[in-house]
Amino acid sequence: MKRGVEIEAVHFHSPPYTSERARQKAVDLAGKLAKYSGQVQMHVVPFTAVQELIKKQIPEGLTMTVTRRLMLRITDELRKRRECLAIVNGESLGQVASQTLESMLAINAVTTTPIIRPVVSMDKNEIIDIAQRIDTYDISVRPFEDCCTIFTPPSPKTRPKLEKVERYESFVDFEAMVQEVANMTETFTVDVADINKVQDEFSDLF
Repeated sequence: MKRGVEIEAVHFHSPPYTSERARQKAVDLAGKLAKYSGQVQMHVVPFTAVQELIKKQIPEGLTMTVTRRLMLRITDELRKRRECLAIVNGESLGQVASQTLESMLAINAVTTTPIIRPVVSMDKNEIIDIAQRIDTYDISVRPFEDCCTIFTPPSPKTRPKLEKVERYESFVDFEAMVQEVANMTETFTVDVADINKVQDEFSDLF
């Protein structure tokens, strides 16, 4: 946004494992960004069936890697349909198991689309400082689980081998699921006025 790029937001929603409050948390964050752009197009992806299939078909240690790869594949499909030019994410090198260089390599391999990582070299405290400045921190720490935490294995692979990941994925028709989920994605506009109204209505719940 600082460089004049129009941003659209993608949220992966996995009911009943994630709640409507988790979904609203993502919408509220988009509303904070809308302060800078006037409005944000929001895409809410129904991700439950994808995560259940991954849990069933993929070895436990690789489920996180495959989940991230599917999220990226779905996002890339939405990008094509919306005629967007790049994907932006919040990866910070070494912060969590899925953000090692080996993991990034395995996850990134599903697309040739440019992946922009604005906070890749920042540590947690630097990212928190930015969140506090742009007024997203209080929303971010609301205790509502997102889809990345619900099936997290106890010992995820921090150095996944791309060949092994691709081999396990080859036994499942994930491409058909990518298309199906993209077709079912809910898209709507978030603006600042909408978010202020929602926060006033639900402020007593937080």
